[in-house]
Parts: sequence; C-alpha cells; structure tokens
Amino acid sequence: MPGANVVLLGTGIGTETGIDGGFRLAGLPPGAYTLSVSMLGYSPRVLKDVPVAADDTLRLSVRLAPSPIRMPAIVVSATKRARNAVDAPTSVSLIGAEEIESDNSTTLNESLEYVPGVNMVGGQVNIRGSSGYSRGTGSRVLMLIDGFPALSADNADVKWDAIPMDQIARVEIIKGAGSALYGTGALGGIINVITRNPSPEPETLFRFLGGRYSEPGHPEWRWSSSGRFYEGTDISHSRQSGNTGFILGAGQKWTNGFRENAWHRRYKLYGKLRHRFKAAATLTATCNWALDDHGTFVLWKDRNEPLEVPESARGDKTVSQKLNLNVDFYHLLNPRTGYRLKSFVYRTEFDNEIGGRTSSEAYKIGQELQLDLQPAGKVALTVGAQWIHDIVNSSDHLFGDHTGLNLAAYAQAEIEPADRMTLSAGSRYDRYRTDERDAEIRLSPKLGFSYRTSGNTTLRGTLGWGFRGPSIAEIYTDATFSAIPIVPNTGLVAERSISSEVALDHRPSPWSVISAAAFWSRYQDLVEARPDASGVVQFRNVARGRIAGVEASLAAAIDPVRLEGNYTLIRAIENLPEGDLPLPYRPRHIATAGLQTTFGRLKLEGRFRFRSRILRASGLLPEGNRDLIPVYLLDLSASCAFGEVQVVLKAHNALEYNYAVVERNLGSPRRISLGITARH
Repeated sequence: MPGANVVLLGTGIGTETGIDGGFRLAGLPPGAYTLSVSMLGYSPRVLKDVPVAADDTLRLSVRLAPSPIRMPAIVVSATKRARNAVDAPTSVSLIGAEEIESDNSTTLNESLEYVPGVNMVGGQVNIRGSSGYSRGTGSRVLMLIDGFPALSADNADVKWDAIPMDQIARVEIIKGAGSALYGTGALGGIINVITRNPSPEPETLFRFLGGRYSEPGHPEWRWSSSGRFYEGTDISHSRQSGNTGFILGAGQKWTNGFRENAWHRRYKLYGKLRHRFKAAATLTATCNWALDDHGTFVLWKDRNEPLEVPESARGDKTVSQKLNLNVDFYHLLNPRTGYRLKSFVYRTEFDNEIGGRTSSEAYKIGQELQLDLQPAGKVALTVGAQWIHDIVNSSDHLFGDHTGLNLAAYAQAEIEPADRMTLSAGSRYDRYRTDERDAEIRLSPKLGFSYRTSGNTTLRGTLGWGFRGPSIAEIYTDATFSAIPIVPNTGLVAERSISSEVALDHRPSPWSVISAAAFWSRYQDLVEARPDASGVVQFRNVARGRIAGVEASLAAAIDPVRLEGNYTLIRAIENLPEGDLPLPYRPRHIATAGLQTTFGRLKLEGRFRFRSRILRASGLLPEGNRDLIPVYLLDLSASCAFGEVQVVLKAHNALEYNYAVVERNLGSPRRISLGITARH
C-alpha cells in the first residue's frame, strides 16, 4: 500500500511506504519496538514488542482495514514525541494534505475555519476563544512548522503567507494551554504544521489554484470596472538516492484583490534535505523563503463605500520577506534512549509605506536539546532545554531597536499503570526578559490522563498552566495607525492562564464517531489595546477573564455519503471593577456542518459555517461592534480524480453573504476557484 506512514512510537524514527507498498528501517539498535502503520481511509494498526536483532533482517506483513471515518493515528505535538492520538492526554484535531487540497485554500487559515473549536477573527487564530483579536500582534496560539517556532520576533504574529501550503503533510491542532512543553505563546493552544518528507520514489508535484471574485452585492459598493482575480502556481520535485533525499520547490501567487489596495504578488522558494546515517540517526535541514509585495487595506472609507480606502490611504503598501532556516538532528541510541538537537533562525522583514515609511527587521534565533527516555517499559520521560534570542531593528517611530532572551528547561513523564490508561505530568521553567526590563520567571506545570474504557471509547482530561510574554511590538510601539496614536508601555507583564478540560471520544460503530469536551480557563493580565479618555491607545494588562464552554463533534459515513458536524459554545467574560463584560471579539456560538457524497471518481461536497454575533469590540473605533453581525457561510465544491491528477471546482461563500470580519473590514464576497493538483 503506497503512501502509508510507518512510525516507531516514542521515537523520531519513521518512513513512508513506496509504490510497491514496502518500507525499510535500517540501522536500528537491537531491542523491542512499538510500530504504528496508518493511512487516510484505513484504520491504523499498532504492533507492540516487535523484536529487532543485531545484524538481522525482520520481515513484516501489515494489513490495514478500510475505514470510512478519518481517524487520527499518530501525533507528535501533544507530548513532543510520536504516540497514538487516542492515548494523547489533550484534545487534538488534525488536517491532512488531502483536505487542504480539496478546500482550494490559498492560505492555511482558510482550512482551519472548519476545525472544531477554532475560529479566525481578522486573520488571527482563536482556539476555544483564547485569543480574540489584537490587530496582528501577540498571538496566543503558538504556531510551529515541524516543531520549530514560527511567530515573528517583533509582532509575535503568524505569517500565513510564509507557510508552504503545497508541502504540508498534516496539521496538528492542540487545544488548551501548552506552555508545559512549549513555553511562551502556547497560552491557548498549538498549531504544528508537519511538512512532507522526500518521497521514496522520484516525484514531481504541481499545484495550480485560480479564481474570480464576484461583483459586489450592492451597486453602490462597486469601485472598479475590471474583474477581480487571483491565481497561484507551485511546483516541487522530490527524490531519494541511497540514504539522502531532498525536496526543491518554488511558487508564486497573484491577485488584484476584491477591494481597493488588496492586491498582492507573492513568491516563495522551498528546500528540504534529509539524510539517514547508517546508525539510527537522521539529519533534516529545511529552508523556506517568502516575499510578499502587497497593498494595505486597514479600514474602509465608510459604510457606504466599504471596499474602498480613505483618500489618504490610496497607494499604501508593504513589502515583506520571511526566511526559515531549520536543522534537526535525531539519534536513537537504543530502544529506550534517543536525543534531538534543533537549531533555527526565523528572519522577518517589512517595509511599510503607510502615511510615511516605517520598517522592521527581526530575528528569532534558538537551539533546543531534547532527550527521550524510557527507563522502564511503562514509563516514558521527555526532558529538554531551550534558548531563544529575539533581535528587532526597526524605525524609531515604530518599535525601535530591542532584544529579548528566553531561557527554558522542561520535563514530562508518562506512565501506563494499566494497559488502557496513561498518566502524564510535566512542567517547564522559563526566564524571559526584553532589554533591561526585569526578567519574568514562569513555572508552567501540567497534569493529564487518558483512559480507554474499551476498544471504542477514550476518556481524557488535563489541567495546565500557560503564559505569554508580551511581544516587543506590544511593549514598545510608538506610532500612529489610521489616526489612532499608540504609545509604549514598558510596564507590561506576561499573560497567565490555567485551563482544564474533560473529553470523551466514542466510536459506536465502524462508520461513526462522537467526540465531546467541556473546557474551562482562567486568565490574568490579558494584554489588550485600550484607549484612554483622550483616545491615546496603549497595550495594557486588563483585569482577569474566564472562559468556559463545551465542544461536540459527530462524523458518520455510509457509502457513498459522509456527514460531519461540530458545535462549540464559548462563554468568555472579562472581570472589570465596574462589573463583568464579554471578552472582546469572542463569539458565543460556532458551528460547522459538512455533507459529502461520491459517484465513482466524482465527489460533491457542501460545508456550512456559522459564527454568532460578536457582542463586544475593543472600543478603539466609535461605532463599536455595530457592524459585527452573525456570519453564515456556505461553500460548495465538486472534485474529480483522473489518475494522479485531481481537479477541484469550488464556490466559496456561495450565498454571497455580506459581513464584517472586524470593524470597518468587509469579508470576502463569493468567489469561484479552480484547483488542479498533479503528481508524476
């Protein structure tokens, strides 16, 4: 069976099956291993106590049973080591490469909209209401690419255009505080983009995605007589020779935008080198570069001309570059001991021409050493140390020149006191400071359990502490945006949280699965941009807040129909001296539903998203949340596979629903897209 994932659980060793369905893992130290084999559309298989002898060859034959339900098999983000998803102590959602292709997504945030408990607000990702909207600074969800930090050193934000969409193997979404292993930024959760490895056989991958935006729904909104289009092309080649494999890729994207100043031109280069030594050691080096030249739309001209910018903003633009350099070395010394050494540089740069010129060049540089130990058959231990250095050089009337340093050590133990039970406990020590400000020290413990009551039911629970150190932009910004003055606040301190959840996964039949979770979080010193009486804005540590809610999912498949539905209830409250108010930019209700049917090679799909009205905005603009209405979006698609070529035709926002993403920003109108993915 070609394309199946083969992983030795608890280690960093794995591969994929080739065209003939075979795989080979060479140079393993002698001992007993737990082997997992998984593939989309099939039930995963786990083989325990697989014996490996010195200077011997073991031949295995593994058969996977077809499964109409997409069940997650292996996750690495929840515990920083490969393990069964059903045994993870925290809720995990996954997106596969096939789903991203069928979504016709231009950037990853579009596909994340369908994940249970995840909501995008103005391009900022929320997991169970943790983030709100902070206008492009200080993400409370930690973004990783192959386990490497991918938040910028100045704004601490996610650069969606820098994520190589055509190279994604899967995306792991970890819900709840993750600072016990990952430190600052993982206050509300973690998103880890796992890129694909070089293919065992030579492979060329081509992806085209293009589309057209519909005309505005109201004649008075029309601002251009020309059609509004977008298109992008990605091509890469992968091959392996002996113990060395590589991927080389390039791509470009272009649009003239559905609104004024929404044009962009994007270019990218990608490279990945993976070398397997004779011993059980692997070196992986990745380089990812992206350039984005785009117009800037901050606020609309007025409510009657929502697709135009004010006269003073015409011609505003930004040119930005991102560069990731990541090196990962993993060595399995014996079945019970392995270590990983990681080094990385993440460089971001932008030049703004927005009412004047500002620029920023930022570096995030770091290293991490992780040890994976299994001192006894039922005990696994992960320990590590990490340092990250932030360097920011920007305009004096933006952030200025600043540095940050984070030193950390962490440890987590997992124990299996019974065959179907896993207990975990861990903590992380962080010492973080910027410039000469007083250093902040945070200890982030976490407890968790997972219990499989039967082969089809899993109960899990977690209790964890999280924190996020304020970004350099939040502390030091001294500028004016859209006539709103922002001044520094060097007294900012880290946000803190304590969160818990209890979750249940149940598979009543081979064709259905039900998941439910109840979650609760308490926040202190949340950082929000708030104006004073004179209208001057600072990022401030606001009063305490709390979030509680439930999340439920259902998936069922009876050939040829597949049905899925998700619902999340979020009650987010800010505790103020004058009384409780809703936390800004958190909807109360989020729901998605999907229906898919297949006729031979043709697949038809409809997906619906609902987000209830946002009850409170930040107060930066006088209209408040007047235009933040409920959101109802319907997407329709048809796809067909012709051998190694897949064609997807999709209508996004098929009902042409008009809504504001945030204040003075209209959401995308209906657009029709065509996606073509070919492998050779």
